[in-house]
Amino acid sequence: MKQFLTRVCISVTLITALVVTLAVATVRDDNAYLCAYNSKLNRLTSTDDSPLPRLILVGGSNLAFGVDSRLIEDSLGVVVVNMGLHGGVGIRYLLNDVMPHLRRTDILVVAMEYGNFFSGGNGEPETLPQFLAAIGWQNLRKLNARQWAIVAAGLPRLAAVNAKRLIYASLGHPWDKPAADSIFSYTASGFNGWGDEVSHWRLPAEKIEPSKRVAASSVNQDFMNWLDDALASCENREGVQVLMLPPVCPQSHFNCCYDESIVKGLAHLGRHYVVPPQAMVVPDSCSYNGGYHVNREGVVMASRRMVTILRPFCTFNQARLHKKL
Repeated sequence: MKQFLTRVCISVTLITALVVTLAVATVRDDNAYLCAYNSKLNRLTSTDDSPLPRLILVGGSNLAFGVDSRLIEDSLGVVVVNMGLHGGVGIRYLLNDVMPHLRRTDILVVAMEYGNFFSGGNGEPETLPQFLAAIGWQNLRKLNARQWAIVAAGLPRLAAVNAKRLIYASLGHPWDKPAADSIFSYTASGFNGWGDEVSHWRLPAEKIEPSKRVAASSVNQDFMNWLDDALASCENREGVQVLMLPPVCPQSHFNCCYDESIVKGLAHLGRHYVVPPQAMVVPDSCSYNGGYHVNREGVVMASRRMVTILRPFCTFNQARLHKKL
């Protein structure tokens, strides 16, 4: 029995070491979709000295696939930084990462997917480890215990992805995912300089994946308390203006994933969306491939709505700054 347990322990140790090595030590795919975050962060840091106020958008793929930042930038006279990427990263990491870069002239717009309110905003096993690999495993100290558990659960999947890449590379294929052409592919090269996913703008809609409702009866109270503290910390950074905006999404996805307990939970904290959640809903005809992803028509529609919604806040912010100067 003792010999058997020893063999089991050795086998588990060797398998664990192999999984970690494949997950962590394999050369990164620089054109992987999640690698787009590196360019987004670079835009955030490179605009620190901009004389214009910044409009920083933080959320998941509803922002990546639902915003024309240049349209908003030209309409409002601000510098737009679109940090939206993937809901599976979790809003906790994104807000914690953006917070140190905020300055007093910034307007921070948080437009997170509704699932965060029920899951706790910590991310998902299939996404968070791949995201960390894409950014070179930086800022691991920002992870909480739950996020570490999610990373551990997702490492085998990441190891399998990297093992497949190693096999393909040995057969002469490139390390990095090729840029998409006439068929949509999730790649970092699909983003423009503002942080918008634009490669799908010129393509016809794909098969619509049905939405899946998060199985929860009420919002996650621990998450709500964390969100309140995180937004307060942002507001306390030299007067940063923080706005909560509902995510861009097609009608059917909204019907599936939105719950009144979200607004009630926010109201209990004394926080509110700046507009009703329905204000950022677009027709199902604007859906690109399901979930929060909308096509070019939906992008223009949502962006114009954002301009109308955010204009008073940008005007107020610019007047406030001018008065201080």
